[in-house]
Amino acid sequence: MRQPKNKERALAAVLLLPALLLLIPTYTFTLTLFQSFLFQAMLVYGLLSILWIIRHHYRLAGINFSIYLLVLIKINSPIGLGYQINQGKEQMTVLQFNVLATNQAYESTIDRVIQLSPDFVSFQEVSAEWATELKKGLAIDYPFSKVVSNDDASQGIAVFSKHPLIDTEIVEWAGTTNIIGKVKMHEEEINFLALHTRSPTTRLKWNSRNEHLNIAKKYISEKKGEFLVLGDFNTVPWDNRLKNFKSTTELQDSRKKLTPTFPAWNPYLAQIPIDYIFHSKGIGCRSLDSVKITSDHLAIMGTYELKGM
Repeated sequence: MRQPKNKERALAAVLLLPALLLLIPTYTFTLTLFQSFLFQAMLVYGLLSILWIIRHHYRLAGINFSIYLLVLIKINSPIGLGYQINQGKEQMTVLQFNVLATNQAYESTIDRVIQLSPDFVSFQEVSAEWATELKKGLAIDYPFSKVVSNDDASQGIAVFSKHPLIDTEIVEWAGTTNIIGKVKMHEEEINFLALHTRSPTTRLKWNSRNEHLNIAKKYISEKKGEFLVLGDFNTVPWDNRLKNFKSTTELQDSRKKLTPTFPAWNPYLAQIPIDYIFHSKGIGCRSLDSVKITSDHLAIMGTYELKGM
């Protein structure tokens, strides 16, 4: 009987080692990349728990299920429990979408946006071609806009609105283009920041992304009034740097469930959430859902209540 028990202990140790890497804080480049797939790792541990029960290895099942629960808690802890509603009578719909610079489905993308009919839209990866097509295709429905193409097509960015845009500016932070300004909804002026952080595929880009978040955090914290901050943040909700961004700015994530957005061609269980619409406490979020349009990202669209003047 000793040999099976020894084998069971060895298996338990093997399973615990990656679990420790999944659960410790994400303060390094390697850990951040590894923990981006925390949701998928949680599913693996959950399935292993079931497998060990079927095979009557209850100690292993217990260890795996404990890891599953701990990872589940880590994933859910930064995500709110319910939508904040009843903030006011005025409503606003917001769409966030990374179009993918190499995507050439211009007409179907524009038609889908018009069909969805959000009040305010933020686009990333706006190449020169995308800039031309978006301005031409959305001009009637969205008379107010700011469009910035870039030599690096993946860094082009744009906002379109059915309502007046005020004090819009293009600012460069950590080598990336951002759009700041206000959107006037009825009698209320709401600050907005549209951004696209670098994809942290290398340590240099990871540092750039972190610097970008720090600059954005400082800007938002020093600005008065209600805020919408939206874009492709290239990180997951449980990343410590994004958690710090939220706590410092006191912004709330519109996401109240996983709502993954990338990569769009993968099945739901193989996607991760990296696109966001954050809002200040004076704005209530009634709903947020992912929307299939085109591109390697799913769009996200939220409905918000404004407290009014």
